[in-house]
Amino acid sequence: IAFISGTASTWRNVKTYRTYAYPVSEGGVGIQVFDLSNIDNGVVTLVNTVDASAATPATHTMIINAQTGFLYRMGGGSNGLRIYSLANPVAPVMVSTWTPQSPHDGVVVNYASGAYAGEEIFFACGGTNGGQTNTGVDILDVTNKSNIVTIGRFTYANANFCHQIWLSEDRRYGYINDELDEQNR
Repeated sequence: IAFISGTASTWRNVKTYRTYAYPVSEGGVGIQVFDLSNIDNGVVTLVNTVDASAATPATHTMIINAQTGFLYRMGGGSNGLRIYSLANPVAPVMVSTWTPQSPHDGVVVNYASGAYAGEEIFFACGGTNGGQTNTGVDILDVTNKSNIVTIGRFTYANANFCHQIWLSEDRRYGYINDELDEQNR
């Protein structure tokens, strides 16, 4: 339907929210915003490119919590977690960062019951030094973007580069993938 150019990169990640697509890249383009509202008529338009001057424009992965309207950028260097409000979907605004670790990927969920009922919890895979040192999963309460609280952290034997996590449907278990653990077997 459309080709919209960006910087050269071996890695891109795209998520959608409402009628917009948000591509990011390790090539350093920032967050592009594509309007998909007229896609059925063959029209996709680049309506904005967003980047925060305090952070690198490079991004490895990002996720969007459609329930709360926040975009979470990760990777692209040792820049921590960068959180953007999508209150105005055309113009994402960075509202918070979390820098004790450098998440490479993650998952965010809203709990409806239990000890974290009403809370937005982020499971961040990574560590320091771009995510490869002291690697593991940080569990963060990101409900209040001005006061991100670390609930806990876990690591595992032979950890090399905790890359991504997915939760079981009942959220009792997290399944992680270590990108480099095969090298030490």
